[in-house]
Amino acid sequence: MFTRSLFLSLMLFAGHAVAADTPDLAPIKRWLAKQDELRTLQADFAQTRSYKNLRDPLAAPGHIWYSAPGSFRWEVGDPAKTVVLRKAENYYVITPAKKRAERTPSAALGQPGNARRMPMMDFPFAKNFEDFNRKFETLAVATTGKRCHLELLPRDPQAKNALSAIRIDFDTETGHLIAFEFVTKDGSSMRNEFSNVRINQKIDALQFDYDFTGYEVIDAK
Repeated sequence: MFTRSLFLSLMLFAGHAVAADTPDLAPIKRWLAKQDELRTLQADFAQTRSYKNLRDPLAAPGHIWYSAPGSFRWEVGDPAKTVVLRKAENYYVITPAKKRAERTPSAALGQPGNARRMPMMDFPFAKNFEDFNRKFETLAVATTGKRCHLELLPRDPQAKNALSAIRIDFDTETGHLIAFEFVTKDGSSMRNEFSNVRINQKIDALQFDYDFTGYEVIDAK
């Protein structure tokens, strides 16, 4: 009887421990539900890239524009050193200094292994909670005041093998991003902290155009 009671007690304790370690996904569901209200997004950000073999991180300003359902522009540097543009059925990674652009069909980004390319390409991060859960494994959720912090890993095996963490912070009231960070297995990281966030304000359609005159446009491998 003592052995049986001890065994049952241990099983119940183990069950409570597993339950305690299970993240509360309710803030994520509420956050993604707010994305249904998102029509446009404009924001500035400060990007910090840290590398294992560099003592000091590299910092650069940036800007992001998004218009539902699929217009997207992300640029880093002033003047821009890298521009990521989603136009029609293609993504372009543009390097203005080299007059060069790599073109990738949007559909190709959904294939296994492509999640490790430019992480900001997949914006918004998910269409709904089911899509989010299909793409990411949630490791931790912590809410302090209006700020929610997520620790994630991609479910795609190749992307998961390259990353040790994805960290996302968002405002629980407005749903807008505060920061996101990608940390690689070698200890390098890229963190983006957002400011001057403007939601559902009109954006000129020309913002999602780009003049490729004089550029070498190639298909990404």
